[in-house]
Formats: sequence, structure tokens, C-alpha cells
Amino acid sequence: MQKRISIPSESLPDNIILYPDYFTYKKKKIIYSKIRSIRIYSEVQKTTMNLIPMPTNVSTKLEIYFTNSEDKIKIFLHFLRFGFKRKKKEEKYKNIIAFCLLLEKMSFKNRLDHYLKSETSVIQFKYVEQGIFKNQYDILKDGRIQKNGKDFASFDENEYDIFRSYKKIHFAKKKRTWFGNNVRELDISRDEDVFLFIIESLFKTKFHFVEQTG
Repeated sequence: MQKRISIPSESLPDNIILYPDYFTYKKKKIIYSKIRSIRIYSEVQKTTMNLIPMPTNVSTKLEIYFTNSEDKIKIFLHFLRFGFKRKKKEEKYKNIIAFCLLLEKMSFKNRLDHYLKSETSVIQFKYVEQGIFKNQYDILKDGRIQKNGKDFASFDENEYDIFRSYKKIHFAKKKRTWFGNNVRELDISRDEDVFLFIIESLFKTKFHFVEQTG
């Protein structure tokens, strides 16, 4: 039987125990090499009422998907910040994000292989966007992107200004039109690390990060 990794429990999300090749969550065993996909999304929402600051909504959701299965694990945290930081809640928030970074590292090869297996003579890899509609994107070897079989955008920087924001990648047409959508965005919150690794390796470029508000 493997020995536990000696990380204090207060540094991990609730109900998590780490081992070298797997972790347990609520006594369920999850092998790192069986992780197919990881998604994390965090929000900090500040609001006012009649110009008076209201409590800040803080939330984070970590989702872990498995190979050959529709099962997934969700770790969710939500709390209100009342003008001061709530130490225990803030620590739990940081622990979920740190745990996600560890899982990304431990499962990177397996998740990368999952995307590379979708390669064809024309398609570099297929990507399913997070959301109700689960839009499918084909990232083509020539840089074009198709959404559900139709042209969507391109990684051709002569055609688009391309930049990143939190968990998204944006495509702004250089030749603007008076009709249609001149700026398009793709949610890359699922396996963002793998998505960017493939794209940056394929097109030998990195996209600058722009802070988005509102």
C-alpha cells in the first residue's frame, strides 16, 4: 500500500488525501493517469447598491473528468467577503486552486494524449467548449478554427488580433465590417494548460494577456 504524501490536511481541499499515483476524495480513489480532463473556474464579483458596496461574491469550481467514463468530481466553494477577508474561507479557496495546479501537473501527459488522439490529416485536435451547448471546435493544421463544422476564426495573425483573458482566448478581426461579429471568443477553461501548450507549440507563438472587467 502506498504511503500518503505528507502535505498537511489544512493545505488541501476538504476530503482530499494525496498518494504518489492517486488521490482519494470522500474515500473514492482517483488515479492520476485516468484523468481525462480538468476544468477550474473562479469568480470574484463586486457589486454596489445605491453606490454602497455590497458583500463580494467569491466562488471557485473544480471539475475532474475521467477516461472511458461520464463520471466527474466537483469541488465547489462559495462565500461572501464582507469588506474583510475571512481567513478560513480564503485558505480553502487558495487550497482548491493549488490542488488543481498539482492535478494538472500529475495528469498532463494523459490529458495531452487525449487531445492528440483526435488528430487527422486535416485536424490538429478537437476541443469541446464548456457550457450548455458543448460546442465542438476543430483546430485545423493550417490555423483555421471550425465551430460545429462552420468557420469560426483563425490563428492567422495577419487576419486576427489574438489575445487571452481569464480562461478565454479572443479573436478580433483586423478588417472590421459593419455587420457580423468582429470579435469572437473561445472558452478554454477546460484543460487550458493543454490547449495553450498545443497551440503555442504548433504556431510558435504566445498570446498576450488582457485583464477583462465587467
